[in-house]
Amino acid sequence: MSAQLKNYLQQYAQWPERALDEFVAAFKTKKLKRGQYLLRAGEVCREFVFLESGCLRYFVPSETELTVWLAFPGYLGSEVQSFISEQPSRFFVQAIEPVEIRSLPKSALLAYYQTMPQSQEMIRRIWEEGIVHIIDRMIALQCEPAEKRYRDLIRDPDYLQRIPQKYLASYLGVTPSSLSRLRRSIK
Repeated sequence: MSAQLKNYLQQYAQWPERALDEFVAAFKTKKLKRGQYLLRAGEVCREFVFLESGCLRYFVPSETELTVWLAFPGYLGSEVQSFISEQPSRFFVQAIEPVEIRSLPKSALLAYYQTMPQSQEMIRRIWEEGIVHIIDRMIALQCEPAEKRYRDLIRDPDYLQRIPQKYLASYLGVTPSSLSRLRRSIK
């Protein structure tokens, strides 16, 4: 049983121990190798995914592959827009290092809504937190200078230690050469 997943779920709802154990036991473990896809553009995300280890990159297929999100261990790994809407994803979700996830089919999650009210509260609070993060990211990309976005990013060493420079540049909304200049000026 995943202690990390249990801790994550307990942040969002008060669970009776037996209910939480049952809920966590319903998640299946899946491993991805570096470069493998969890989801491809055009597919529908049908699983509630929790990232145990590794890193996932969410990107839009284009000439330059725009990286829109990076997920680290201890966080949600689902492509939320597709999961909620049940529409094909516009994103690819790819492992940029070996990944281990825990996943629960959406149909099972919906069934738990009927028997475990904590699951509804949990998902509502997760989506609320996600909306706040997305709004913060949109504002940063549109209103903050690249230097501030970079300084905010480097507060978390995972970004610099685990993410290739070309993905970091795309995530920050700058070119790789602009990222190199930013890095030199901040050192």
